[in-house]
Amino acid sequence: MKNGSFILVLAALIAAAFTLGGCVTMSAPPPLATFGGPETVPAGQSEAGLAVGTGFSLFPSGHDGGDAWFGRWRQGLGDRFDLGLDVMGLRYSDKGSLTLKLAGRYGLDPHWRLEAGIGTADDSNGRSLNAELGITLGTVGAEKPWNYYTSLRFAGAHGFPGGFFGSGDSAPPDDAMVLGAIGASGRISDNERFIIEGGYGLSVVDGQGGNNPGQLVYLGTGLQFFIGKNP
Repeated sequence: MKNGSFILVLAALIAAAFTLGGCVTMSAPPPLATFGGPETVPAGQSEAGLAVGTGFSLFPSGHDGGDAWFGRWRQGLGDRFDLGLDVMGLRYSDKGSLTLKLAGRYGLDPHWRLEAGIGTADDSNGRSLNAELGITLGTVGAEKPWNYYTSLRFAGAHGFPGGFFGSGDSAPPDDAMVLGAIGASGRISDNERFIIEGGYGLSVVDGQGGNNPGQLVYLGTGLQFFIGKNP
């Protein structure tokens, strides 16, 4: 690994990805980090990513913060479509969560991308099935020092009792959320990018009252790698 890349890996240990608070019990959503601009991976190539980060939630009945790590793999299946996995581990208060999703991305044009995913999570409060829809808009240019993007995501989760981390017979409450993000992608080399991203969203949790949604904030950074890309 190049020295510059090694320094950025160390910097990535300071912040990235996404976390949810612990004072309000809720079903864990899928990983919701956008982590890069609107491009899709070309057929025969792959994208990998690794990030860490911090965030907090603020609900009328309580708030909390935590940290997370995030991993990604995407495989290009066509000129405009790719498919892959996102995985995220969360730590908040004395609890933890592991959430995974299968996601597909379709490029409407070079600057717009649609995304959809389904997933599952195992949390200290119980298990969940979840899903998301998203759209990403951004600048494109492989030779530019920096590109910028923004995204909007809608997600929901349905809770079940038990699980590897969870205990007890009760299921965590269902929830729905909307999350907006802005980010920047810095060029390290032809096959490496430095990502910094922040987001803000609202979450409605069953039983918490729809008129007083919770607020979600995150900030993170990490590295994105393109595999099989011609230099």
